[in-house]
Amino acid sequence: MTFIRPLVNKHGNVSQPMRAGDGFAANLLPANFESESDETLLVPEVSGGSVLQGLTLTSDVTYTLPEAVDLLAEFGEMDISDSFSFYVGNNQAASFDVILAVGAGITAVGTNNNLTVGPQAGKIFTLIKTSATTMDLY
Repeated sequence: MTFIRPLVNKHGNVSQPMRAGDGFAANLLPANFESESDETLLVPEVSGGSVLQGLTLTSDVTYTLPEAVDLLAEFGEMDISDSFSFYVGNNQAASFDVILAVGAGITAVGTNNNLTVGPQAGKIFTLIKTSATTMDLY
């Protein structure tokens, strides 16, 4: 599930670049993690749209996003202000968290931008292209 800009007009024909509200891509390819170790996520794991922790943890784990330039190379059709969303799930039953960390060129925006996913919970994060080499994370 990478960023692809379909061409569609208001009648459903393919004659203009897609804009907000024209469509939604929902073909998730989950990246499942069953180990209790910090990970640097790979671009295909993030572009699949779903990152899941399934092991019962005995401590918090941190998943670090790839660098912005690597993600933007994958999403070559993105324009400034285009976005890509992905889900992080913590499916384990114990009391430990999955913490998302930003890679180089990515800025977590907002004073209340909590990058922690608690047990038996999930969050949707959104990356927005802000320049040719940077992204914001919401």
